Amino acid sequence: MQLAFQYIRNSRVLLTVIGFGLLFFCGQVSIPIQPVAITLQTVAMLVIGLTFSKADALKSVTSYLMLGALGAPVFANFSGGFAKLMGPAGGFYFGFLVAVWVMCTLRERFSNANANTNTKEMLLIAFAGQTTLYVCGVLWLCAYVSPDKAISFGLVPFILPGIVKSLLVAAAVRYLKK
Repeated sequence: MQLAFQYIRNSRVLLTVIGFGLLFFCGQVSIPIQPVAITLQTVAMLVIGLTFSKADALKSVTSYLMLGALGAPVFANFSGGFAKLMGPAGGFYFGFLVAVWVMCTLRERFSNANANTNTKEMLLIAFAGQTTLYVCGVLWLCAYVSPDKAISFGLVPFILPGIVKSLLVAAAVRYLKK
């Protein structure tokens, strides 16, 4: 099993495809609320940010965003297109890119301080990724609705699911790394 993980980690193209696939498949699991659906894409973002190198993480998310912008039905609920990317949920889509950058940067700093990132550090990194995503999403959503509504619709419904996703993904990644 560990040999398979080493092979995947050494194959840069395969990692990009896996990251893209995670974002795509997790985006299809959603609770369709308006103006932004709750999806499992944040789980994919957390996995990518906690496990991929910064370059591989950014390539995965950039590929996902570019294909979606070109019209491939890769976004939530098999949607795509430039208009979808620039719509109310656009800040969350772009936020995936910023969040994985933040997470990978923090992970690099933690791992430089000690040989292996512990569960508490993984959780802090996951929360930093979620927070970055929320900031990007809510700020973008303010262009479509008032700031009060952006917080009500773009942050409040996501807080509890975000905490649960962060806890579960950080624990799972830490467990699998052992």
